[in-house]
Amino acid sequence: MRSSDDASTKRRLSFFVIVVILFVALFECRNVAACTTILVGKELTADGSVILGHNEDMGLEATGRLWSQRARSYKENASVDVPYINLPQPHRTHAYWASGNPKGSAGLGSSTQHLPYDSVLVGMNQWGVTMACNWAHSKEEAAPKKGIRRYAIRQLILERSETAHEAVELIGSLIDEHGQADWGGLIYIVADSNEAWVVETTTHHWAARRVPDDAIYAVANQFTIGDDFDLASQDLAQFAETSGWYDPRQGKISFRDAYGLPEKMNQPYDTDREVRIHKFLDGKRGFIEPTDIFVVLRDRYEGTDKYTRPQQTPVWREDLDKNPSLSRTISSNLCQSSSVAQLRGHLPVEVGAIMWYAIANPGYSNYVPIYAGADRVPEAFSWQDGKSSPDSAWWLFKNLQLAGDRDYEKFYPLVKNFWAAHHTSVTLRQQHIEGKVLSLVRDGSKDEAVALLRTFTFNQAQDALNQARHLLELVQPS
Repeated sequence: MRSSDDASTKRRLSFFVIVVILFVALFECRNVAACTTILVGKELTADGSVILGHNEDMGLEATGRLWSQRARSYKENASVDVPYINLPQPHRTHAYWASGNPKGSAGLGSSTQHLPYDSVLVGMNQWGVTMACNWAHSKEEAAPKKGIRRYAIRQLILERSETAHEAVELIGSLIDEHGQADWGGLIYIVADSNEAWVVETTTHHWAARRVPDDAIYAVANQFTIGDDFDLASQDLAQFAETSGWYDPRQGKISFRDAYGLPEKMNQPYDTDREVRIHKFLDGKRGFIEPTDIFVVLRDRYEGTDKYTRPQQTPVWREDLDKNPSLSRTISSNLCQSSSVAQLRGHLPVEVGAIMWYAIANPGYSNYVPIYAGADRVPEAFSWQDGKSSPDSAWWLFKNLQLAGDRDYEKFYPLVKNFWAAHHTSVTLRQQHIEGKVLSLVRDGSKDEAVALLRTFTFNQAQDALNQARHLLELVQPS
């Protein structure tokens, strides 16, 4: 009798596990829309830089970290395993800064196992090549664990690209040769000090557009490239025609129309963010600075009827399926990190390429200047354990957000004004240190100049930690 009961119990448990797995998979597929990205061409910025701004909305369970990776050399014929393929390793890979997942972090579609080539989300390498990525939705069927995983592509961009154009070619070649695993719609955004590109991808196809130097380009969670692409898969039109998504009599193929999932296109969830970005920036064309992008990435539609205050629970998220008319805020409690790359081609790349980096929600964080020539931040920023810890910078800023959101109208203005004043002081220190760095470079003392940048970057990150601890004491419950 006991054996029969045990077998029945095991069957019920097995059924329950299957149901849970299916539910989790369905939840992930239905609720994956995340991230907002802004590109500004070099003719529209105050200093001639290319700007790439990005909120990495990895999800409620995703903690974060920032780290640097030194350049590496490899023996001839070396190879590397990345999820889920093997690739030849170049003789040398580039140094880079990356923001992404620590051990145990479980964001949208990420593994808690912390596998190699499975944790980089955003980054900038030693050449100033900067990368970010947004979810999107494609008609093309996904391929679970078949091909190369998106996190591997992101890390490979940083390791192997000296220009944004090289990054575009790398993305295209990887998808052409191996296919993209797990999720069928990703938008890669890459930039350097000369240009910016948007690369929209499916499981086996892609299209890329160079962003004009006089353009502001907003990317939410829907495909944006029509028939105005500059590069694409060779069989882009043929596959779409065979699949019944495109009629050649209509003219040149539109990537967005042919490959985008119709029910996920032109929803307020995406279009409101795109319109809001242009509303902030169009009037500043020719004078746009990183601080203008900070304002946009912290926006919750303040002053409009779409404004929503942060929810008072960390487990809240937007449910687009129940409410397709939802206006999703640019700043949300899904945010793992926020960054604004300021890529200045008229300066040596070590000092000319800056990734202004805010850990956790940007509304409660300041943007720390991370220079391409630097290679170290306080250990708290690079803390590898995703569990809540007083030693983690991410958790410090996240706890500041959670404490402030208890009484948002009271505490957020205090935090906002504090970081605005703090950024002014950072900018003054930055101008001073950059003057010294450039003087050293002109005198042929480049190593000494880079050492100054390393010290400055570390000190600004440490100062951010100190100030955040002070703010948390002010707003947390006594």
